[in-house]
Amino acid sequence: MNNSYQIKLTTDEKLAKLRELMKRNNLTAYYINTADPHQSEYIADHYKTRSWLTGFTGSAGYAVVTQKDALLWVDGRYFIQAEQQISGSEFKMMKMATTGFPTLEEWLLDNLDDGDGLGMNGDLISEDFYRKLKNALADKNIRLQTNYHLIEDLWADRPPLPDAPIYIHELKYTGKSSAQKIQEVRKKMLEDNVEAALYASLNDIAWLFNFRGNDIKNTPVSMAFALITSGKAFLYIDQNKVNVKTRKFLEENGITLQEYHLIYEDLPNLELSSIVLNRANINHTLFAQIPASIKIKNKLDYPYLMKAALNEVELENQRNSYLRDSVALTKFIYFIKLNVQSEELNELNAAVKLHNLRAEQDLFIDESFSTIVAYGPNAAMMHYSATENSYSQIEPKGFLLVDSGGHYFDGTTDITRTISCGPLTDQEIKDYTLTLKAHINLARAKFLYGVTGYYLDVLARQPLWQNYMDYKSGTGHAVGYLLGVHEGPQRFNMSYVNIPLKHGMVITNEPGVYKENQYGIRIENDYVVLKDKQVDTDLFLKLDCLSFVPLDKAAIDVNLLENYELEWLNNYQATVYRKISPYLNSAEQEWLKTETASL
Repeated sequence: MNNSYQIKLTTDEKLAKLRELMKRNNLTAYYINTADPHQSEYIADHYKTRSWLTGFTGSAGYAVVTQKDALLWVDGRYFIQAEQQISGSEFKMMKMATTGFPTLEEWLLDNLDDGDGLGMNGDLISEDFYRKLKNALADKNIRLQTNYHLIEDLWADRPPLPDAPIYIHELKYTGKSSAQKIQEVRKKMLEDNVEAALYASLNDIAWLFNFRGNDIKNTPVSMAFALITSGKAFLYIDQNKVNVKTRKFLEENGITLQEYHLIYEDLPNLELSSIVLNRANINHTLFAQIPASIKIKNKLDYPYLMKAALNEVELENQRNSYLRDSVALTKFIYFIKLNVQSEELNELNAAVKLHNLRAEQDLFIDESFSTIVAYGPNAAMMHYSATENSYSQIEPKGFLLVDSGGHYFDGTTDITRTISCGPLTDQEIKDYTLTLKAHINLARAKFLYGVTGYYLDVLARQPLWQNYMDYKSGTGHAVGYLLGVHEGPQRFNMSYVNIPLKHGMVITNEPGVYKENQYGIRIENDYVVLKDKQVDTDLFLKLDCLSFVPLDKAAIDVNLLENYELEWLNNYQATVYRKISPYLNSAEQEWLKTETASL
């Protein structure tokens, strides 16, 4: 069938086509999520089915379509953006974790009848999700049918599968060979008394085998699976992505290469008694290929936990990457301050300028995510994205929020600064200062070994809660090492995760204030957890800052700061000048000296 006429379908026209296919396949409802076969946070364009159908371009969310309903669930980061992007279509926004809005399971139970069929693509849902949904709907006998690809069938101009070559991440950056890491995995397999480990997470696989790729925009990974046994380490990957040099490197580290798709054929033929995997990462279709005779141990993947704390080589490299990145961003802030009166700056050309400044730094590879340059009201949307068709000029007043980061061969960065572009209102200054207080309150924390980020998240929120404000996101996340800019397991969040903070873990600190149709403020630095002091049997930890970019002097009301907060601020600003000024020209140095002068 010639589908070329479908390329420019409106959202509602796409819905009509989808409903026709649902009728044809006897499906009452169809579920569309945001995922690839590896449950990646960010996905290649080939897999952006939810975005194609709904028009909502955020990195997270899922949709359900019936013959009379079209619903899109999004979290707090995307409430404003999603409302705008689905406006005018049949889709209705459902706010996650918000009073008055049902969960996916609640809505399905209330709106589907006994025996109804719920369709989905089993390649794109995790085995964990499948089991939880099946259990939740069991009382109504709702049929979960996972062998459908309805959106893919409708998407006429769907982008092809990514095919970028992989490259070696050298030992001088990794600190450990792939062979060493594989042996550590096998040691853990012995401890868990399992014969094999199956991995689908792209970040984990790239780290374990010391390669990087470019299959997902701004994320240096490649589509692959891995299977580790006591005697073999299999990497399932498109062989066209592996050149002679990289193949030799992998084989020298004891790695056997197989074609990507063969994992689906090899699993049914495994002659093993046990395997360890994480059902949250393994897609349902793949999981179904494992023979029923094999005992499955479900737990967090070993590499996921192993790479969470950087080794000393990685940490030294990461510090170096942050220093160069801080130079680029400091130069950028100076550029904005110098040129904002020209009225020639906008969100798009400012992002290009920042990219070019990063590209001047040694070992730069790419941005670690699409730079968010958001002026004025746009910054109230946490994950706002300017486009060629929709962007704002930067005016000589108010705030400009810039959330950005870089990938370097020696590390990955993530930092946000809110820049005053001219006169500020008293409320803008107050909210910036409260955000700064929130950041400082967490940055100063000393905590006992065994504490998780769940216990510390409230430190950042408290100054804002005292003023009846909150931000609808976590306070901090792990940052990968030339990997995903958003990683785990460590995080600062109100949701409990039983992962203690440990020496060598990198984590962000990014509280904010977001006022719809007015402005957004966020102050983000990256920190590394370090051992601080041993007292008897108690080991205390602290956060050591990696980011050295000035905080905006014009936006701070010192009268709102306690003495210890002012001391922290002045020490930080002095450190910024000491570390960054040697890399600036004379005009930039003079500006930075003034910007970081003690308050």
